Amino acid sequence: AAEGSAPPRPFQQHLGSRAMGHAEKAAMGTSDALRRSQSSGALRKSGEMTLTGPGSPTGSSQGALTKHSPPPKVPKYLSVHALTRRRKLSASTGNIHGYMAEDYHQVNWPLPKMFGMEKYGYSLIDITDPRYLKECAALSKKLVRLQYDQQIIDLEWRKTYKALLDAEHRQDTLPANAQQKTKDTLKKEVEGYTKYLTDLQEQKDMYQLEVVEVYSRCDEIKLALKKEGDLEDLRMFMENRTKDSLSADNAFFRMKFNIHAAGGRNPGSTFP
Repeated sequence: AAEGSAPPRPFQQHLGSRAMGHAEKAAMGTSDALRRSQSSGALRKSGEMTLTGPGSPTGSSQGALTKHSPPPKVPKYLSVHALTRRRKLSASTGNIHGYMAEDYHQVNWPLPKMFGMEKYGYSLIDITDPRYLKECAALSKKLVRLQYDQQIIDLEWRKTYKALLDAEHRQDTLPANAQQKTKDTLKKEVEGYTKYLTDLQEQKDMYQLEVVEVYSRCDEIKLALKKEGDLEDLRMFMENRTKDSLSADNAFFRMKFNIHAAGGRNPGSTFP
């Protein structure tokens, strides 16, 4: 308290102790409710091992992280949590995993904004599960580099394609009495642009294959997370249905369950 202020009155102390008592009761009630809503630890751990074991797509090099863990630290420009605004392209464009990077919202220089509005700015993977945050940050970094190079290739491809159309037009509009040297020069020019455009198209396809590979990995992660969520919803549904069908003082709730077989592990079983 500030110096010179009056000491608290007994009535105020009584109110304070009552408020603290209510807060403690509410906290105890919340923890009891959480304990009642959870299944046995063995069953929950068995389900997590099935979903995140070494052979499953969700269990690869995730360490001790769970979906409720605090997110690991990643560079700010690769973090979904650092976004001030979340914006995606239409699903018809094929870019269904990428948010527009934060740089395209903060930088006022018009060139990145122009390219961002087109397609190159949507490079931040939208998966926020802590177990995959570092992997998705690496994928986002890869997308940033791929789309940076794609800008250069696409721009060169457009310039070459326009030059090819112009050369073909000049070749098609040559007069009938044009010199053979002029015809050969234009033919050579058209062939040169065609070959260069073919090389650029091959490079575009290579970059696009790399982008598709990143998106395929995102699809795998989202499918695994969806499966995990569906199994958890099924578990909660079955648990609540059992609770609703039995009274609160039923002996069923005092039984200890063991998911392991009584005689040891069954031959051919995939569960521990």
